[in-house]
Amino acid sequence: MSPTFENKLKSWFLSTLVTYSVVVTAIGLFMLATERGSISIWIAVTVASGQVAFYFAWLYLANVPRTSPGLAGFSIGIFVATLYSVYTSYAQQIASAAPLLAFISLSGWLAYVAWYSDIGDRSKDKVKVGKKLPNIPLEDYDGNKLESSDWEGEKRLVIFYRGNWCPICTAQVNELKKFEQQFNDLEVKIALISPQSHEKSRSHAKKVGMDYDFLVDVNNEAAKKLGILHVAGTPKGFEVLGFESDVPKPTTFVINEKGKVVYADLTSNYRVRPRPEDIIAALKA
Repeated sequence: MSPTFENKLKSWFLSTLVTYSVVVTAIGLFMLATERGSISIWIAVTVASGQVAFYFAWLYLANVPRTSPGLAGFSIGIFVATLYSVYTSYAQQIASAAPLLAFISLSGWLAYVAWYSDIGDRSKDKVKVGKKLPNIPLEDYDGNKLESSDWEGEKRLVIFYRGNWCPICTAQVNELKKFEQQFNDLEVKIALISPQSHEKSRSHAKKVGMDYDFLVDVNNEAAKKLGILHVAGTPKGFEVLGFESDVPKPTTFVINEKGKVVYADLTSNYRVRPRPEDIIAALKA
């Protein structure tokens, strides 16, 4: 399977999984409310699919900047609920589609954790600790052109994020507020880069309300040059809201006054992001 085809498959997968979990949860609640079928089986199905739906709502509502790789709490809960639906159906000798619906929720969840979240090998990325950052073209949200070479003489924390649509990305940006003074004390300026439109970047900057440089990677030129482009990384449906289909892989690094990379986090799991405390500790060290 080619990487491009796999990424396109993933973009459809996530949208399908979220829709499926919401629909099955609604069906389960309807069956319980109308007392149709076995109550115990439908409770299990509703809990299994409901946890999947709740997880994605939680990302958007709770400002979550990172998760554990395996999401053990959710995984165990969905597995137990699915197992209980199968057991109850067998024990009561009831022929029902409910356990199958729960099993599909479990299968989709496991695929999300183990397959969808993996953004691939990062060894070919051109962001390397100890190496000078290749000069990359950027624009500010007013459309003014600049290059990373313009940062010479400055220490920069640089974060490539996917866009306002990504809850973990926006939470990662918001989390920096708590550490702004510590970065200022270390004389580190912050550049936040995404391929989304100038208007959306301006809106994000105003919403955050902090003194960061929100920059636009037009046509993902910088991401391509650094080898961090994630083709079809945006879930299907967000394009109609004006977001780019191709996005950068989540990438965080620090360059010194000479443009050399002195810290880098090249996560292979889009849900696992560096903690600001770890970045600051690495800088102090």
